[in-house]
Amino acid sequence: MFCRSRLFVCILLVLALSLPLLSQSQPLSDPRAVVLVTQSIAAMTRGATITDARLAADITWMPGSEPEAGTAIFLAKGNYGSRVDLSADSGSKRSEIRNSFNGPTGKWINTDGKSGKYVFHNCLTDAAWFFPAFSSLANISDSHFVFSYLGEETWNGLSVKHLRVYQLQNGSKDGQRLSTMDFYLDPSSSLPLGSSFKIHPDKSMNAEILTEIRFADYRLVSGIEVPFRIQRIQNGALFLDARVTEAIFNTGVSDQMFDTR
Repeated sequence: MFCRSRLFVCILLVLALSLPLLSQSQPLSDPRAVVLVTQSIAAMTRGATITDARLAADITWMPGSEPEAGTAIFLAKGNYGSRVDLSADSGSKRSEIRNSFNGPTGKWINTDGKSGKYVFHNCLTDAAWFFPAFSSLANISDSHFVFSYLGEETWNGLSVKHLRVYQLQNGSKDGQRLSTMDFYLDPSSSLPLGSSFKIHPDKSMNAEILTEIRFADYRLVSGIEVPFRIQRIQNGALFLDARVTEAIFNTGVSDQMFDTR
């Protein structure tokens, strides 16, 4: 009986000593990054609560091999639902929908009504890539998001502070890689000047296509800093150039607008 008691005590001691090690196995955010992200969110929202956003824009878009003029509507509900409806003057249309109501999903719809689902490995980066206040930066208090500060550098010809964030995906290294977002903050205003991430072909999560989002011409609308110039560059080529004409918030956008079924 004495030996069993000593064994039991030894097991408890081993467990007690191992708990700190287990807690240390989960990556933690860099304190410097936490400060910078907090400053950026404060600069964008000025303490206001935003539940949804709707941006209207005039666009130049690449529905095919040649650029076309048109219009777009960008909808976002928090950082878990987004919808982009693009319309070219020629009649070409495309809708891109993302949501994480029941896990990250996505869907596209073309002019002819044909549609398809985005593969899971292209649904782990930010849904509302066009509205930085609803980006991964807004998840600073969520322990599933890990933030790091990569320092000051020059990006797109601008002096920036470089941040990186990824999601913890149940220990999956692929999940961390596929969810990585980079943000580039203005050193003076703390507003995001851009972000970048990788997208991938449907049949290969290892082939990478660099995607950059550039934000400019911030204007104050209903107390919110809104970038009135949004550009999306894919593989070094300009895919979308949007000039915002209207921004409205907290209109009670229905979840049905982000249905990907």
